[in-house]
Amino acid sequence: MLLVLLIAAGVATYTYYSRDLPSVESLRVYLPPQVTKVTCADGTLCAEFALERRTLIRIEDLPVHVRNAFLAAEDADFYKHEGLDPFGILRAVVKNLIPGSRKSGASTLTQQVVKNMLLTPERTIGRKIREWILTPRLEQALTKDQILSLYINGVYFGQRRYGLEEASLFYFGKHAKDLTVGEAAVLAGTVQQPHRINPVTNITRAKQRQRYVLEQMAGQGFVPRAVVDAEKEKPIVLAPRKAPSAGAYYAEEIRRTLVERYGEKTVMEGGLRVDIALVPRLQAVAEKAVRDGLEAVDRRQGYRGAQGKLDEQTWARYRALIVQRIEEAGRRQKDQGYVADLAPLAQVPTAAPTPQAKALTPEAEGAEEQAPPELAADSEVEEAPQSPERERAGRVILKPMEEGLRLTGYVLEVDPKRDVARVDLVGRTAEVSFASVTWARQKGKKAPKGIADVFTPGELVFVRVLKAPPAPAFVEATLDQVPLVQGGLVVINPANRNVVAMVGGYDAERSSFNRATQAKRQPGSSFKPFIYAAALASGRFTPLSTVNDAPETIRDTYTGKAWKPKNFDGQFEGPMSMRTALTKSKNTVSVRLIEAITPATAIDFARRAGIRSALPENLTLALGTGEVTMLEAVNAYATLQSNGRYAEPLSLLRVRDAKGTVLEEHQPAFEETLPPAVAYLATSLMRSVVEEGTAKAVRELNRPAAGKTGTTNESKDTWFSGYTMDWVASAWVGFDDNSPLGSSETGGRAALPIWLNFMRVAEEGLPAREFEVPPGITQVRIDPATGLLAGNSVPGRLEPFLEGTQPTAEAPPPGQVTPDNFFIEEGGKKGL
Repeated sequence: MLLVLLIAAGVATYTYYSRDLPSVESLRVYLPPQVTKVTCADGTLCAEFALERRTLIRIEDLPVHVRNAFLAAEDADFYKHEGLDPFGILRAVVKNLIPGSRKSGASTLTQQVVKNMLLTPERTIGRKIREWILTPRLEQALTKDQILSLYINGVYFGQRRYGLEEASLFYFGKHAKDLTVGEAAVLAGTVQQPHRINPVTNITRAKQRQRYVLEQMAGQGFVPRAVVDAEKEKPIVLAPRKAPSAGAYYAEEIRRTLVERYGEKTVMEGGLRVDIALVPRLQAVAEKAVRDGLEAVDRRQGYRGAQGKLDEQTWARYRALIVQRIEEAGRRQKDQGYVADLAPLAQVPTAAPTPQAKALTPEAEGAEEQAPPELAADSEVEEAPQSPERERAGRVILKPMEEGLRLTGYVLEVDPKRDVARVDLVGRTAEVSFASVTWARQKGKKAPKGIADVFTPGELVFVRVLKAPPAPAFVEATLDQVPLVQGGLVVINPANRNVVAMVGGYDAERSSFNRATQAKRQPGSSFKPFIYAAALASGRFTPLSTVNDAPETIRDTYTGKAWKPKNFDGQFEGPMSMRTALTKSKNTVSVRLIEAITPATAIDFARRAGIRSALPENLTLALGTGEVTMLEAVNAYATLQSNGRYAEPLSLLRVRDAKGTVLEEHQPAFEETLPPAVAYLATSLMRSVVEEGTAKAVRELNRPAAGKTGTTNESKDTWFSGYTMDWVASAWVGFDDNSPLGSSETGGRAALPIWLNFMRVAEEGLPAREFEVPPGITQVRIDPATGLLAGNSVPGRLEPFLEGTQPTAEAPPPGQVTPDNFFIEEGGKKGL
């Protein structure tokens, strides 16, 4: 009767839990999520998008010793059993019933595949019974090699790496087919507790686990004993650290674009192959230019103080925990050793980043991570909950010591006699001299006179490593600060409209909002070239037309309001040529020009240049009150640089699916949207801005260049947009909340240095080239004083004109004529 009842209970249980089970047949064609890989213009891999960072490999391509390492670690009888290990299950049940014993899963590889790919990760008896039911079905549906392939490509290896190929590349810098016996044993051992045993997080545990796997391999006859003994004594050698790739803002912009077109699932799991226009060398230069420029502005704003403070006893406890982690962490080749970024000890804990954000962030090697339970192998050990203090110390990121490293340290002592402060980085100690922190004036306080005015023992402060001599010497560092001010830079190759560099802010890790494409800001005076060019296109003005720079009350017919335009410096200089007015960025002249040609005409010209954002149809547009993105601003300037030839800016060049089928491909489609001669005259006017006006610093490039600064009311937005024959670039600096930068900050002081620092490097080795003169331009030698043709008795300079608008009269000796009679003025042509 008991036997009958047991059989009935078994049948009932089987029938109950067999309901609505997934089909194992789906795994015949199962394709796990793959990484979408993004390739830069130079052919290097510059970004990856994935929820699970995985690259598929074929089990047939793996050496026998690599496959055997996983069998030895997880399921030595894999090729002998039918999917379940009855004796192992019984042993695990008995063991789990014993109080205080270590919990055991006793899952075969087939069971783990079923659990990871067909069921939920919940730890219940119901899920386990479903697993037992599905496992034999999977064994019947697939071959052993197919099951092992699913396992090796699906299992988690820590450090956000899924599948053997990605793990092998990350930890050892080689393909899985090239792993040695020892390396294969390390990775096979990692899957038991990937977040704790991986060799980056804990090299000690990884070595212990590797030795266990090697012993299992020897015991099963997979590898000769002599090989195992030799490998057990070798240290685990990790591959050199990969240099961080530039272009986080650029990559995220590409990801958003792809998601809009193909959907989140395809982009994050579909293994697309994407080619983009980013040039890594130029992108790195652009990012450094933006960082340096924003830090310079931020330092002029003052020091905001320490990030936090810890008493000595609390710090001692945290330090001991971090020291333990540094001792356990695996060191990459060529690393000097780890130091600790203590920022988490100063900040309120925040939520973990989203999977999408993780896909683009640099690897936080050494930081303890939480294992995704649904993708980890069955653990032999249930870990005890961590104390809040240990958990917080676990969030401290360990970073390799190197020059330029920026991190938060703990102020150990302040030495007024030597005027230095010592900062504990846990792995090393840094010294900060007062000479490097004289800028650190706090709001409401006087400028510091000594090191004690800047540092106090116990503070958590942000520092930058200047020099990193080998231990035990002190590291040389300086006080640093993450700017609140934001900015960006976009660079286009005008020849093909490729966006070769794009920086959308100070740090994509801190703020993924891309100010180059997502923020619309007032361009200020950097919009004036389009007003001037539209005026030239009307045929009523030439570069030497006289317009009066004088105070005037204007009633805007478009708004009905009275308005008194003022110049930035508050000065009025009377009649002057258009060239001089743009060189000096005279607001009153721009207003008179737009009043003469109408705002609608100016807007139409800007549209044809490439400005797509809505613009105000009133006279304030003359001062750049419309809002534009950096990307459309730089492309509109590229239209002027290219003598009126417009094309869409290109960042995404080609997209292929995982099979190599081309889904889209882009080439520049140029169209002449502006009169070439008018665009050239705009370039000529902006050359005067660079040579004589608000952007004279550009002259150090020693090559033809054109551009225009821009500063809005209260310096809320500062710009510089400009170009050479090689590159067109636009830089912007401002606060996200539109706070004023301060009256001393202008486009020439805040934004221009970013543009110039980029151009210095980008133009290295390139020949200086003059801008191409298009048909329709007549260049004549004129008398600068009168604007007439320079005769033999008058020194002159070349001035370009639209054909038919150049002066025809020759300048007599100085003092005998009135220049106004020979200029084209707002009312029509005179003197021609």
